[in-house]
Amino acid sequence: MDTTEQTSAAEARERKVIHYSVNGEPHDTTERKLTGRQILEDAGFTPAEEYRLVRNDGDQEIGPDDSEPIHEDEAFTATFKGVTPVS
Repeated sequence: MDTTEQTSAAEARERKVIHYSVNGEPHDTTERKLTGRQILEDAGFTPAEEYRLVRNDGDQEIGPDDSEPIHEDEAFTATFKGVTPVS
């Protein structure tokens, strides 16, 4: 495999669509890493600071600025942690 073929193969891996879910809703990305903020905002959870994000295979919170590797079929849970107004 020459250098051009190696570069093309590397570019194809980088562009591969990765499927993941947040609270059971499907999402996808071509990025190999996303911040907690990107995961939350892409799923419609804004502002990101008002949500707790965890990977479903553990209970460690992912902060808004934490860069996380994204794997195929990975699942995350977002939970509101802000104040809920009561009328």
